[in-house]
Amino acid sequence: MKNILLFQKKIFFISYAISILIGVLFGGQPKMIGLSFLFIAPFTQYFFYEIKNKNQYYYYYNLGISNVMLWISTFVIGLINLLILMTI
Repeated sequence: MKNILLFQKKIFFISYAISILIGVLFGGQPKMIGLSFLFIAPFTQYFFYEIKNKNQYYYYYNLGISNVMLWISTFVIGLINLLILMTI
């Protein structure tokens, strides 16, 4: 769990900043920020870990975390974020 959070820390703040900007541009509702985060976070992960730092996956693989598990964690965090922001 700690290593997944380490992985997510690199993309979370950048994705959230972009999502807030998009959410404000498209109505400013918290639900819109959560929805944009759900789509922006995987694109940010793709850019940072598939294009820019492709060898970074080996670090997490050696810790016992697969590539699929990292992608699933990104979607789960996005869904949790969306559910929290929908209740506001």
